[in-house]
Amino acid sequence: MLKLSFKPWAAGYDYVRSHSNICKMAARNGYGSQNSVAHLDPLKGTVLRDSMGGERGKDLSRDDLVFLLSIMEGELQARDEVITVLKAEKMDLALLEAQYGFVTTGEVLRALQRDSLQDQASEAQQQDVYEKPMAELDRLVETGNQSYRRMLEQLLQVERSHSCALCRLEEQDQQHRAFMQRSDDLTCLLEQDRERSVTLTDR
Repeated sequence: MLKLSFKPWAAGYDYVRSHSNICKMAARNGYGSQNSVAHLDPLKGTVLRDSMGGERGKDLSRDDLVFLLSIMEGELQARDEVITVLKAEKMDLALLEAQYGFVTTGEVLRALQRDSLQDQASEAQQQDVYEKPMAELDRLVETGNQSYRRMLEQLLQVERSHSCALCRLEEQDQQHRAFMQRSDDLTCLLEQDRERSVTLTDR
């Protein structure tokens, strides 16, 4: 995990140093020449290099291969760290503003100043409870009375809302009954009309 104290130049330095070590290792074993060709010996697990002139070069042992692999792994890790730091430096300011609410240092200082003023005001208003216990008790009782009055007001509002809901339901019930009565009357009239029509038809 990348720490906040990570310096981009440190990762770049590691990247360059590991790349330089690989180059030195390759040059020491003759991998920088254009006339050398590498072959893998499957039995010994070493790399054999033949030059174009037919001369046999020095073999790379398994330890050398492991060393080269570790250097390449360190190079890849340093490259990933450099990429991460560069991405963090190029982070969109809009994302920072959406996450924290401000981006510039001036807004940060103003927010800190505002918070400090609020803290000073709250500390000035606070008093020691043990110095004036009766005053604190009276204040607590007054706060309880205010809460009680607010609760009564809320209960009254709920009761009024409940009464209004009951009135609306009663009115809807009466309307439904009236509608059903009219429907029954209409059904009776239609039935009588049908019977009258049947009687006239039979005659």
